[in-house]
Amino acid sequence: PPAAPANGEAAKVLEAINLYRKNAGVDEPLTMDDGLKSAAELTMKIAKGEIKYDAAAGLALAAAFDDYNKIGAPIGFYDDGTRVVPVCVYSEDVELMALTLPLQVDDGAKENLKSASLIAIQLFEYGSVKYWVAVAAKGKVKP
Repeated sequence: PPAAPANGEAAKVLEAINLYRKNAGVDEPLTMDDGLKSAAELTMKIAKGEIKYDAAAGLALAAAFDDYNKIGAPIGFYDDGTRVVPVCVYSEDVELMALTLPLQVDDGAKENLKSASLIAIQLFEYGSVKYWVAVAAKGKVKP
């Protein structure tokens, strides 16, 4: 599918991620990609605890990434082995989200966000807080 224009809250998250990338020395912005949407939705379900983050979820995510290469781990939740919790808090303040992003994700997610070119973002409410998760890839597999 073609890249979808970002709008609303997802656009603000994308803007914050791109600002984070710029501050980290990466000039090229990420582009939203509709083909990654199903992987982002699975990631949201994992972050909310609706799906257990196990081998079956890993296979489902791998299948959702089938047309992409250089995939990083899902972004936006923490898994300590017994519990999964969302970590990336949404804010209307793009600069605040960009500044707090490195505090909310691990080093693998930071590198994934800096090296990727395509992204899908999913927002959701958990408790009384709005969170976001994302999946990112370097590109599509060439046919």
